[in-house]
Amino acid sequence: MVKRIFLLAFLVPFFALAQKGTLKGKVIDHATNEPIIGAYVFISKEYRSKAQLDGTYTIKDLPYGKYTLKISMFSYDTLVTTVTIDKPVVSEDFYMGDTQEMEEVEVIGQLAVDRKTPVAVSRISAKQITEELGSQELPMLLNSTPGVHATQQGGGDGDARISIRGFNQRNIGVMIDGVPVNDMENGAVYWSNWFGLDQITNQIQVQRGLGATKLAMPSVGGTMNIITQPTGGKQQIKVNQEYGTGNFLRTSLSYKSGKLKNGWGVLFSGSYKQGDGWVDGLSTRGAFYYLKIQKRVGKHLISLSGFGAPQEHAQRSYNQKIQYWDADYARDLGIEVDPNSPQINFGIQHNQHFGYYTDENGNQVARAERRNYYHKPQITLKDFWKVNDKLSISNMVYMSIGRGGGERLRNSSGIIYDEEGHVDWDRITESNQEYSLFGNTYPTVDPTHHPTLLKSSQVVTSSVNNHMWVGGVSQFDYDLNEFWNISGGLDYRYYQGEHYTELRDLLGGNYWINSQDQNASTTMKTVGDKVGWQPYHNHRDALVQWGGAFGQAEYSKGRWSTFVNLSTVVNGYKGIDYHQKRQIQLEDTILYIGGQDVVKYDGEYYHPDHPGLEYNQTEWKVLGGFTAKAGANFNITERMNVFVNAGYLSRTPQFSNVINNEDNQFFEEIANENIIAFEAGYGYRSKRFSGNVNTYYTMWKNKPFPYGVSVPDPNDPTEFVRANVNGMDALHMGIEFDGVYKITKSIALEGMVSLGDWTWQSSEKINVVGQVFEFDATGVHVGDAAQSTYAGAIRFEPIPRLYFKAGYTYFDRYYSDFDPFSLDVSSGNGGKESWQIPSYGLLSLHAGYRFKFQKSSLVLRGNVFNALNSLYISDARNNQNGSGFDAASAGVFFGQGVRLNFSLGFEF
Repeated sequence: MVKRIFLLAFLVPFFALAQKGTLKGKVIDHATNEPIIGAYVFISKEYRSKAQLDGTYTIKDLPYGKYTLKISMFSYDTLVTTVTIDKPVVSEDFYMGDTQEMEEVEVIGQLAVDRKTPVAVSRISAKQITEELGSQELPMLLNSTPGVHATQQGGGDGDARISIRGFNQRNIGVMIDGVPVNDMENGAVYWSNWFGLDQITNQIQVQRGLGATKLAMPSVGGTMNIITQPTGGKQQIKVNQEYGTGNFLRTSLSYKSGKLKNGWGVLFSGSYKQGDGWVDGLSTRGAFYYLKIQKRVGKHLISLSGFGAPQEHAQRSYNQKIQYWDADYARDLGIEVDPNSPQINFGIQHNQHFGYYTDENGNQVARAERRNYYHKPQITLKDFWKVNDKLSISNMVYMSIGRGGGERLRNSSGIIYDEEGHVDWDRITESNQEYSLFGNTYPTVDPTHHPTLLKSSQVVTSSVNNHMWVGGVSQFDYDLNEFWNISGGLDYRYYQGEHYTELRDLLGGNYWINSQDQNASTTMKTVGDKVGWQPYHNHRDALVQWGGAFGQAEYSKGRWSTFVNLSTVVNGYKGIDYHQKRQIQLEDTILYIGGQDVVKYDGEYYHPDHPGLEYNQTEWKVLGGFTAKAGANFNITERMNVFVNAGYLSRTPQFSNVINNEDNQFFEEIANENIIAFEAGYGYRSKRFSGNVNTYYTMWKNKPFPYGVSVPDPNDPTEFVRANVNGMDALHMGIEFDGVYKITKSIALEGMVSLGDWTWQSSEKINVVGQVFEFDATGVHVGDAAQSTYAGAIRFEPIPRLYFKAGYTYFDRYYSDFDPFSLDVSSGNGGKESWQIPSYGLLSLHAGYRFKFQKSSLVLRGNVFNALNSLYISDARNNQNGSGFDAASAGVFFGQGVRLNFSLGFEF
């Protein structure tokens, strides 16, 4: 008995001691992902801590149990939460900021949650953007992300493109703060319109595959959501100056108010950039502005934001034979090169789309023949209503107004070049003013049009693309109980795109003859007139309406979390052509009246000013589609999780496959595209290592040929109609890995492997309006993106606020872009692979240091892109210069060489 009492007396204090734990972690700013120094972490007077220089806190000797924890810091909302101490060490990181703003981002931004949302997701933090982007465009930062491939094509500022899992950006849903921005006609994304967003981006989340986005989106390859910073947190002003290769200069200013009195908050950012470009003649100039104003009114958080990026930049549009750029590189690939050819060795920085002209002072001035100019301001008004602890309702309306286009010389085959292969603007101007005949010079006067005015033969035109886009999203989010959450809403968009070709410069002449506009009263055109030389240049409007509904149910209990999502969409399409002859409907016929026509019918004269004339236009065509997807995640342990998801997307076709822009008529054989997707993944998290492995299978059925094909009209064999060729299928499957290993507190290794097997799956005969197409693309690899990519990086932070990072990305199994319908059996091309681009790797270097003062910081950063100056082909088109399916017949762009970027920033 005495022994038992003694043992009990010994064990009681032992177990009491054993039932205590330590709570530790970091306090982080939700907007910037930076540590919050000095945050006060409080449970009671006995159990409290203060965040250190790296944001870490520690509370020791906490008896096991559940506690209410408060975290407070000046200029932040006090965060109140609960923690459970049930083991010796409990690690919890806490994010501070406006809690209502944080919830708004999670609901409206439709972000995936780690170890809960069963999708493959990658996050690019604001810190990574700041350290690694430099003067690049946002897509280029994602090349070390699994499944992603981005290039800069011709090298123009703003001309980047991105692919995810082999699907180009027309098939990737892109959103900014939950607002979709893909072009409503063809799904394209023009990155020059979003220059400057990096200054106020909180994070970029890339969900690969169909993802967990609630909206019906064209996200066959994935969804890219750019989330801007909230106005909450600490007040901050940033000034930044950049300088880079090609005389690139960029000045940026941003201001965040933090939480002001009476619930107000402001976020502002502005930038200005200019540069000559790495490629010859690819100059750029642009500005960026962003303003967000928020106000909390009771349980409502109301925000009004607007941004835009007026810019202009020169472009390099034509890829060329490999020897055009570098003859030695071509010879290494086995291409026979004529050393006496004038079309070799121009160098990879050469640009055939610019030259020089002589101004009135006799100076030589550079001018681009291809130039893009655009301004696409977007305004968004949101109301986020936290009704109670269970229900939140958000309403959002937005408007986008696009104005701009792209300049070019009218006749590419008639461009006069100088000896160095540059556009000779002076000689072009001279040819518009005079011509030589039998040794004599005469003015370019054409008496049939005017006795004295000069007639231009070469002019500068601009393909204008204006649009007005309004939309709205209304959704709710309801916690049914502790385990179930349901959400749903409505999505509406109306889009009107105006397209025409405008005469911009007569280049020394007085007028130009063009008869494309059949409603014009004269063929003599001057600057500002609408012109064209093909039917698709006609002045036309594309009208699109989009109505969608979506619903989602989520279940989360213990280690399980699941979701089911259903969405539907109704798409409306209408076209108007202002260049085709106007028409009037009579009781027994339709009369077509052009700008110079007078038609007598049934005793009455019909002329261009006759009442009742209407422009050529289609009726509205309405098509429907839907998405169904579901997934489940299981947390095996606190460190490991697995997930699966599956989805089916019946996607309505894009406008460019519904209405033919040559005759403003509906295509034949219009049908939905059908996508089936499956995915599985595994994740591991620990203090030192975190990694993900994902596998995917995506079958895309009924992929249409862009803009259709031309086939004989069965009702009139002398005429042709445009029709969709349905039945082309593609299979994209692969495996992806990404991980981070912290060797020490100051050294981290990052790695990524992405192995894809993307092939076309069709071999059949298809009857389209009475004409038979037979093609064989079975097993032929999809082009335009590297199917295997590998990336590795090391980041070293020897002392606080000083970092060095080196990253290397290798691209392999990269097939040139091609048209699978060209693999027709009759020509003997069935089953042929497109030319495979030589594999290449790129090294990037990054370094920076932050000088901390009492209330401010001075930040120095430097970046080196393609540090090894690797010579590589970045983009290629199969059979651009022949039909050999080889290097000799490919048209290519070379990637850019070594480039530098330095920045000096001041924050206070």
